[in-house]
Amino acid sequence: MNQASYIVDVDQNNVHEIIQLSLKVPVLLDFWATWCQPCKALAPVLEKLANEYQGRFVLAKVDTDANPTLSQQLGVRSIPALKLVVKGQLAGELNGAQPESEIRRLLEPFVGAAPEQQEPEEEGDEFTIQIQRARAMGAFDQALQALQSAIKEQPKTLEYQVLMADVLMDMDRLEDARQVLDNIQDEKIKATAVGRLFFLVELQGFETAESLQYRVASNDKDVEARYFLAANCVLAGEYDAAMELLLQVITLDRTFKEDGGRKALLKVFDMLGVSDPRVAPYRRRLFTSLH
Repeated sequence: MNQASYIVDVDQNNVHEIIQLSLKVPVLLDFWATWCQPCKALAPVLEKLANEYQGRFVLAKVDTDANPTLSQQLGVRSIPALKLVVKGQLAGELNGAQPESEIRRLLEPFVGAAPEQQEPEEEGDEFTIQIQRARAMGAFDQALQALQSAIKEQPKTLEYQVLMADVLMDMDRLEDARQVLDNIQDEKIKATAVGRLFFLVELQGFETAESLQYRVASNDKDVEARYFLAANCVLAGEYDAAMELLLQVITLDRTFKEDGGRKALLKVFDMLGVSDPRVAPYRRRLFTSLH
């Protein structure tokens, strides 16, 4: 199935065909409008997922301004809204700007994991793999002790020091993590950890991602909600959604947090690295928004 087949536009003329299609493959209806900023932030996330799943579900986009009757018939009260239709029946729905992880949770019971998420290869040496497994199990104290011993034996292995900073952040020991990172002179090797620490500090004591999603969906000029929801997205590994939100912050208010949107977006670029294919197009969009 080519991309044209699994990302389609829906209107009154083809909606019945799309519902019939759901008898063969799950259909995710995306209700959006051109004026809706949260919809614009959500769009690249949805397209990314559609491309990852490669036709195991169809992304069906409904412009609510062009199809008000259809939107009303399908029970849409606010946008963005997502409705998953399986075998002609509503199987689940999400309202408001949602992180990628929530959309995956909606899809996976019906379509499984995306191809590149199946059986991921673990990266790094055997010791690093063991530490990552310990982190995944929540065994932070054991991971920290093992890293302290390894760093004593191999003080020049900077990857272990960065990994220690990550474990300290897992434990919410942010100041200790900062001290570890400050002692590492290689800016490139620590860029992702430094960015993670920045966004963790930003979010200290702030409201939940769910609350921020509601605010973003309810108010297309809520700069604060967009900034802090972007921080949540970065920490969840949802970089595309984060960058879209930060571009909105820059467009809406350059003075927020003293040009905080631009500074945060540059942090994301550093975390991804210059070789990441997403960085160049977002740098161009940043340049356009500034000029």
